[in-house]
Amino acid sequence: MSTGTTTLPHRLTDALREIRISQDGTEAVVHGREVNSDNPREMRRLLSDALYDVLHAGRRMEKGEISFRIRDEEFERDLARGVPHRETTTRARVCAAEGHGGTETSPLLVERDGVRVWVPRALVVDGDPETPGAVVTLRTAALRPALSPGFFMVDGSRPRPPGRDVLRVYVNITSWQEAPAVWAKVLGHLEDTGTAYRAKVLSAKPLYPRRDALVVYLAGDSAHAARGIADAVATTPGVGHETSVYTEELAPGVATAWEPDDRRPGMTGLSFGQHRASITAHALLDAAKSGERVEELLTAAFLEAGVEPANPARNTGHRA
Repeated sequence: MSTGTTTLPHRLTDALREIRISQDGTEAVVHGREVNSDNPREMRRLLSDALYDVLHAGRRMEKGEISFRIRDEEFERDLARGVPHRETTTRARVCAAEGHGGTETSPLLVERDGVRVWVPRALVVDGDPETPGAVVTLRTAALRPALSPGFFMVDGSRPRPPGRDVLRVYVNITSWQEAPAVWAKVLGHLEDTGTAYRAKVLSAKPLYPRRDALVVYLAGDSAHAARGIADAVATTPGVGHETSVYTEELAPGVATAWEPDDRRPGMTGLSFGQHRASITAHALLDAAKSGERVEELLTAAFLEAGVEPANPARNTGHRA
């Protein structure tokens, strides 16, 4: 596998030089982590996982070495204390429900985030709950500790509007002991500035440290708020220095990346890190077998996936 000069960022090409792939594509070493499989599809998956862990998350332990409880109620209580608010609002669509009258005490069937749920009618703060298909605004809990396994998630008091144009802001936290204070600092800043957001933080202690321990999701028109997050944690103990090689670094330990916009089969639904790692895995294996330069193959693969090769944190054609 040979390398050469391309438009890829230097820290990504430097990271690629520390990866070894056998010519038949059945064995790989990713910064000291061994990956092997005789099944090509399984090999791509394993290599992608290793790249995600090492190049993106900065996680050195393999998943099989980690033993932890997904829910740590005591730690979740510590994280909950750092949330400045308890309620937010969300939009939902009213569903038709036979046999349930529209009285003040009867529940209301709505579709929220693609799931139909019954909610107390008293939670409606705006909209017409009597008309099936109408969009209503509901009061709802801001804290969602079980929504994303291993993470404690919160919706801001001003919730992030739906849409594909989403900017992720990553904060590297070095230890679970420091996480509650960093978390509280970020959320306090976002609430004080009236920013619409969703945020999550690692709630599984053995997974620390990670470059993506804390993630804030901003709508495209709130992307300017990312710089304020970096400034808010600039002197906060517990914020690390490393960032994912795929991201755009704002400050030591703080970086941004746009949600992937790749609608090809098998690529939708991937997180940012998973998406970039999957593309890189394919390019590495193709380079090992063909002898072509991995940078050239990865550049072409990024372009095909709608990724800016010179700045993989961005999608092609994305506004500055």
